[in-house]
Amino acid sequence: MQNYFDQWAQLIAQLRSQVRRQMHTMRRRTGVQPGMTLIEIMVVIVIIGVLGSALAYGVFGALGEAKEDVCRSQVANVGQIIEAYEAKKGDYPSSLQEMTEGKNAKLKPENIKDPWKKDLQYQSSGDGFTLCSGGSDKRTGTEDDICYGGKGK
Repeated sequence: MQNYFDQWAQLIAQLRSQVRRQMHTMRRRTGVQPGMTLIEIMVVIVIIGVLGSALAYGVFGALGEAKEDVCRSQVANVGQIIEAYEAKKGDYPSSLQEMTEGKNAKLKPENIKDPWKKDLQYQSSGDGFTLCSGGSDKRTGTEDDICYGGKGK
């Protein structure tokens, strides 16, 4: 029985030796080594970086547009609340803070901040008012301002 296992072990060793010789011959003929080169790895990393940048640009652009839409809606809602206040009291509030104080407050303090955490700018005159957010650049008086005007404004 031992002789039988020895024969099998010899046969396996011969086959393994033949396979190694053939693999060595194939590598020598083709000149190709298994694995990836440094350049191939760098190309893959660059492609992943470009795709990641494009994805991030699209996601952050959509978030910026969503903030602007929320701000437009918020400014319009606060403007309508101010108009309702004027219709009931006959005069515009002197400030937005006036509408957040007391037991009959019409606004919550967080309602007078835009999505960029800046206070809404409110100005009133005897015949109207203007309510503005500085927009994404957070400064009033620029192109991206989001405003609402009531009555005479």
